[in-house]
Amino acid sequence: MAATAPSTVSKNWITNGRLAKNWDRGVKSYPVAMAYGVVVFGTDNRKMYKHMAEVGKLPDGTSVLDVPSGGGVVLLGLKPENRITYTAADISPVMLERVRDEATRRGLDYVSTQEADAGNLPFEDATFDVVVSYSGLHCVPDPAKAVAEIARVVKPGGTVRGSVVVRKAGFVPDRFIDLWVKLNILDVVTPVDTVFGWFEDAGLTRVASSTSGAVLYFEYTKAQ
Repeated sequence: MAATAPSTVSKNWITNGRLAKNWDRGVKSYPVAMAYGVVVFGTDNRKMYKHMAEVGKLPDGTSVLDVPSGGGVVLLGLKPENRITYTAADISPVMLERVRDEATRRGLDYVSTQEADAGNLPFEDATFDVVVSYSGLHCVPDPAKAVAEIARVVKPGGTVRGSVVVRKAGFVPDRFIDLWVKLNILDVVTPVDTVFGWFEDAGLTRVASSTSGAVLYFEYTKAQ
């Protein structure tokens, strides 16, 4: 698959180190994440932390891809004693540096990083048992293509789980989404049904989904 030039939003996450670092600090700070979630997206971010913590319960030997990983917020739910392989992939070198720092602080020696475009993943078909994508698909220029790539690299019988910001959850969240898009922080943000379409078109089957304010949580599986 031919590489494409990063979108304006992707370039912003690549080059704007202050944005990347501050955003990552905020999402990893429980009080900040709680307040931000309520005010901006009308959501209870305790659900986010609980949803991500399921990754820390995966059985030994599970191979996990996290894309786009951001600064590694999912690592907050992992423990040194986990016996998994975990690859964090993101287009931003700043975010991947933060993943490595977080993994070192937490003693997660099974975490590796890979600079990658979510719409053009540098992995073979059917490589990972589980793919996670928390709060990242709304930052890529073609989320449907990214989901298709996720479906390609997950193994038959594997799981895809994560979250994404969606429109039409209310007046205030939609106005904040408009602002973040204007500031090149978010890229493509759609209503829930459109998100479901991305996964269905990629051949994945929905196992569970729920919304909390303007955040959609999802779990899909790939047929054997």
